Amino acid sequence: MTRVIIGMEGENLVADLMSILDEMDGYDVRAVAKSPSELLDLLGRLEPEIVFVHDSLGIEPISQTIRDIIARRPSAAVLQVSHSRTSDVVIKAMEDGARGVVAYPFAYEDVSNRVLAATDWTQHMEAVLAGAAMANTSRGTVLAVVGAKGGVGTTTIAAHMAHDHLVKNPGAKVCLIDVDIEKGDVGAIFEVRQSVSIADVAKVSGDLSPTAVNDAVIHHASGVNLLLAPLDVRDADFVTPAALRSIVALLRREFDLVIADGGGHVSPAQAAMIELAGECLVVTTPDVLSVRAMRRRMIAWESLGVREEAAFKVLVNKTDSSSLFPASAVEKLTTAEVLETKIPSSPRVLEASMNDRDPRAVTEVAWWRLIEQVRDEVGLGSSEGGSRGSKPARRRRGRARGRASTSTPQAPATAAEPPSAAEPTPTDPGPAQPAPASTPPPRVASESGAVAMETAGILPATVLLILIAWQVGVTGFSFLYAGHASAEAARAYSVTGSTSEAAEAAREAVPSVLRDRLSVSAHGDTVSVTVPIPKGSGEVTGLPTELTSTRTVVSER
Repeated sequence: MTRVIIGMEGENLVADLMSILDEMDGYDVRAVAKSPSELLDLLGRLEPEIVFVHDSLGIEPISQTIRDIIARRPSAAVLQVSHSRTSDVVIKAMEDGARGVVAYPFAYEDVSNRVLAATDWTQHMEAVLAGAAMANTSRGTVLAVVGAKGGVGTTTIAAHMAHDHLVKNPGAKVCLIDVDIEKGDVGAIFEVRQSVSIADVAKVSGDLSPTAVNDAVIHHASGVNLLLAPLDVRDADFVTPAALRSIVALLRREFDLVIADGGGHVSPAQAAMIELAGECLVVTTPDVLSVRAMRRRMIAWESLGVREEAAFKVLVNKTDSSSLFPASAVEKLTTAEVLETKIPSSPRVLEASMNDRDPRAVTEVAWWRLIEQVRDEVGLGSSEGGSRGSKPARRRRGRARGRASTSTPQAPATAAEPPSAAEPTPTDPGPAQPAPASTPPPRVASESGAVAMETAGILPATVLLILIAWQVGVTGFSFLYAGHASAEAARAYSVTGSTSEAAEAAREAVPSVLRDRLSVSAHGDTVSVTVPIPKGSGEVTGLPTELTSTRTVVSER
């Protein structure tokens, strides 16, 4: 989608131009500026490919405005809007740096031809500038980690990602900067004392040098370089978006990876950091308040023109299998890409690092495997092992096919309360360095013991219910044959008058299993047949062990 900015005061002209651009596919008007200063400010924040500027915008000459636009964004194609397009106007506009002149009243054919030509030019220019930048300077990767709200684990995730990247890539230069200007906790997590901060660097951002930045950066014993938030909240005013752009631009030349902790509340510094970062990771927890706050922040960032919601990546932290709000529900509530890796609630695992104020105190291999998977999914995978680097691409392709499966394969859980029976729970941390990526994870405890104990508890009750059901069925079976046997015995006795003949007839009327203890007795005009119930659980359940059926005899002698 080609980004377009319009610098024009007349609302009718703006509406006419936007209606034509709406008819053309692939063009998105990001903003409309009413003055040259507003236009230049939007230019730095939105980075458009095409800029329409009216020749009567502001009190400055249109020539100066076009030159300012080209100086700030050389790859942008400027189209001058004028009441007429004479040869003199076109030549003067081209000399100033514009790519064409559009006359009003607007005509679709005229506007579309100028816009298509400008699009081709800006694409070619961006490719040329990108090639020159790659040839002349190496640029590090910038990752912004921001929180849906406070307390979701943003600083912990950012700090541990920086440390893990350095462990897996020993030769890399990693810098962690704290852009949560008012409430930054990076210094507390690493327990460092500071004399300078990002605010001190921002004060000299107009004349910034590598020496000034290196003097403010603290080299921690773990190898991570830290640029911390100011101790005095009053210094936060110095950290402006313009200052951050200069600082980040210099850090990208000095470090291979720059991770910014953007905090959990929307601020100008945070918005600027999100705009400057190549990737932005939003940390949230699976609960209503956090997801609601995440959505509100994404809407705010998108309305400010910082970044679209779909361009964010979301990490669900502190998951809990017993929670009423499942972690899988988060991806249904946002158009952003939700990482397949979920971080379970891990207070015991992280307790050592919080107490020692050093990420190296976490020795659980499973925890660092989770952090490595997060890095892989945001594009910071280790240079070693190409197979790991291909996982995020496969995950994205699977998600694009419609998320055919709602179950998410995860690394072994490290939380005190694991998310499922299949996810092992790590043991308590011990005093050791984080294990390298090639070390296989040890076999650790899981919930299988608890499941076995529950099975042992319900097994006797299950067996008892089965025995009772069997005995009830056998009793009904015996009752039916007892009635049949008594009818046959009464018929034989009425004819012969012999008890033995009646007993023989009763035995012939029942299955062999009931014949052994079958007995027949005659009293006057009645015959009784007693049938034994096969032994099962009658003694245990209290059910009868035999049944007697009595029939009246009608003498036929």
